Amino acid sequence: MEFRHLQTFQAIVQEGSFLRAAQKLQYAQSTITLHIQQLEAELGVKLFSRRGKRTELTVAGRTLQGCVEQLLHRAANLQQTIADLVAGEAGHLRIGSIEPVASVDLPAILVQFCQKYPKVRLTLEVGVTQAIAPRVATGELDLAICSPPHANLNLTFELLFQDPISLLIPKTHQLATLDEIPASLLASERLILTEEHCPYRNVIEKALILQGINPFSGIEVMSLEALKQMVGCGLGIGVMPTGAITSPPKNTIARNISDLDMKLPVGIVVQPGASFPGAVLDSLISDLKMGLKKLTK
Repeated sequence: MEFRHLQTFQAIVQEGSFLRAAQKLQYAQSTITLHIQQLEAELGVKLFSRRGKRTELTVAGRTLQGCVEQLLHRAANLQQTIADLVAGEAGHLRIGSIEPVASVDLPAILVQFCQKYPKVRLTLEVGVTQAIAPRVATGELDLAICSPPHANLNLTFELLFQDPISLLIPKTHQLATLDEIPASLLASERLILTEEHCPYRNVIEKALILQGINPFSGIEVMSLEALKQMVGCGLGIGVMPTGAITSPPKNTIARNISDLDMKLPVGIVVQPGASFPGAVLDSLISDLKMGLKKLTK
C-alpha cells in the first residue's frame, strides 16, 4: 500500500471530488484516477461510487477513511523523526559506564549534552567493564566509559585518565593518625573490597599480592555507597576509587598508600568505525573526552 495512494484518497474525501483533489495535489486528474484504481485493486474493494456528478464513499471507503488519517499522521511523524535523526537532533544513544565515573563525573557532562540535543533519548547503563564492554561489541551499547576491554572483543579503547585508588579508614582506627599508609601495615587489617569482577579490585589485588599481601578478608561489596557506610560503622578499611571518596562520609577519613601507585586506566570503548546518523555519537564522544580529560585524577 503506497503512501501517495493514501494521500490521494484522503484528498478526495476532503475535497469532495477527483477534480478538486487533483488541483490540491497538483496532479493530472488521470493520475488521481490511477491512484485510486491501484489502491482498490490492492485492497480488492471499491472505495468510491458515483451518483450522477457526486462521488460518495462506499462502506469499504468509509472504513478506510476511519484509519487513513491516523496512518498518515503517524507516517508524517516518522518522516519528521528520521529528518531530526539525520540532522543530529533526535535518536537513541545507549552508553555504559563503570562506577564511580557514572555517578561522580558523568552527570554534569550529560546535562550539557542533553541541553544541546533535547530530542535525543539517552540511556545510561552502569556496570563493571566485564559486563558493559561485551554489550558494546554486540551493538547493545553505543559506547562505554570503562577500563581496557578484553582484546578478543575487537573494540577500540582511547585512554582518558588514570583513576587512582585510595583507602577509606574509620576515624577511630589507629592508622587514621598517619598521613599516608605503607602497604605493609595492611597485611593484618580487614580490607573491604569491591565485587570480584570490579576492575578497581583487579588493580588492588595485583598490587598488594606483589607486596606479599593477600587483600581478601572475606568481605566484598557490590555497592560503593554500602562499602563506605560499612567503613563508617568500623567494619574495616575500604579500598576503593579515590573519586568515590572525595568527600568522605561521617566518621571516616581518606588516605593514600605511600609506597604503591594504584591507578586504573579509564577510557572510551567503541566498535571500530562506530557511527550514528547526524554525528550525535561523535558529539557525545567529543563532550566526554573534553569533560573527562579535564578531571584531575
